[in-house]
Amino acid sequence: MLFEQRKDVQDYVTDTTFLTGLLTGVVSGLAIGLLLAPRSGKKLRKQIAKKVHDETKEAKHQWHKAKERAEDKFDAFENGVASVAGKAEDEFSNYAHKAQHGANHLADKAKAGIDSLKDTVKFS
Repeated sequence: MLFEQRKDVQDYVTDTTFLTGLLTGVVSGLAIGLLLAPRSGKKLRKQIAKKVHDETKEAKHQWHKAKERAEDKFDAFENGVASVAGKAEDEFSNYAHKAQHGANHLADKAKAGIDSLKDTVKFS
């Protein structure tokens, strides 16, 4: 008993005593449910149908609310990304302008130095 091997789930499904017990339980549960039901079958079905309809309607409403919120969040995210991209583009443009200005300034200084060197070499 201590070292007895346990059955797998597949073994229970193929075991006839298990299946017989399961079927007996389902049938007796349905029979007891029908006998003790507070309403007739027609009224109960109508009540269940109404409840399912109401819950379906509420689920659709919640779905649409969630979808609208998600779309709003996505739009806000998209606008934020566009704003950050615009700022990054402006900063890049600013740095590019500064770099171009600095390069032109260095080129002018280099040209002036070369011209000065040429003048010095000519007189010597």
